[in-house]
Amino acid sequence: MKLKIRTFIIAFIFNAIMFSLIHYLVDNSHSLSQLIKMGLFFGLSMGLFYTFLMPLITNKK
Repeated sequence: MKLKIRTFIIAFIFNAIMFSLIHYLVDNSHSLSQLIKMGLFFGLSMGLFYTFLMPLITNKK
């Protein structure tokens, strides 16, 4: 259980920061609050994907 929580937190933070940073550098039409909301949503979805769906796809327990 600790491994899943750690995997989720790391995936959430990494994906949220990278998504927001890439959008900030490539497309300046978004405000800072929009970038934060988009990054949090993307980080949450990718964190859930890496935690729950990726082990099912790769057959890891």
